[in-house]
Amino acid sequence: MPGMDDTIPLIEKCFEIWPGLMRFAAVGEGAHAALAAAMDAARETSGALLSDAELLSSGLPDVLPRGAAARRVAEHVRRIADAARLEPARLPPVAAALPGAVCDHIADAMAEAGGDGCAFLTVSLGDAMAVKTARGVATPPMPHMPPVLCEFLTALGPGFTGGAAMGGTRADFPTEGFADMVGVAAGSAAEAGYMAAALSDAVYAGGVSVREEPLRDRIAAMSWEGRKTVFQTGTMEPDAIWDALSSGVRRAAALREARLLRAAALGLKGRGRTVGPVDGDKLLRFGVSEWR
Repeated sequence: MPGMDDTIPLIEKCFEIWPGLMRFAAVGEGAHAALAAAMDAARETSGALLSDAELLSSGLPDVLPRGAAARRVAEHVRRIADAARLEPARLPPVAAALPGAVCDHIADAMAEAGGDGCAFLTVSLGDAMAVKTARGVATPPMPHMPPVLCEFLTALGPGFTGGAAMGGTRADFPTEGFADMVGVAAGSAAEAGYMAAALSDAVYAGGVSVREEPLRDRIAAMSWEGRKTVFQTGTMEPDAIWDALSSGVRRAAALREARLLRAAALGLKGRGRTVGPVDGDKLLRFGVSEWR
């Protein structure tokens, strides 16, 4: 592994928090200190997270969350909304950025505690992941981290620092679009999570049957109330698939032009599009046989 001693083990821990299981991992002499800081930050964050999630899901303007992680969300959402040139009604709910914001907050605490002794550290929660990597260091094998996110990191190449997130009908949060899977790399996990939702919503074509299901997560149900969320799509002709993917790519291009989105991969019914420096051929779990 370039830039990393293979004899230094990857240290991993986990913590139960909304919307699921948060996982931490670090490599290097500072890994134990980093993970201890992660657990402390996770305990502190968990005290206000659910109430903050409910507050953000209310849709009320100018809400002020208690937690440091949730307070980051409004700024990220505003930047992405401006870059994508979307009206408020067409924006994903702000809750889509919250798991990533939590990851960013915990990763910052890990980096401060681990210092230069951490060649690699990461935090995942739901479909979002924050990563800090020393220059030239490849993503190490992480058997207990979300496999699709790890595969997406590998496709981005060595030395990635920032955030990655997944969206689409196979992701945890709902979508109004047709994409099976969307992967986004950005400067932060909060921005990646929100852009993954925005790109997923943009993958759309008319005249396609869709199946909806009740949302099980209470915060998701509150946030997406009144929206037509897609659980599964019917048969689509190849031209319609490419047209739907092109809609997502156009939104991705606007976000990349604004220097918010670093890379993205979008998959729908065996076909896919990439934006920026991501190797689609390494994304086996996307189930795409043809990339453009």
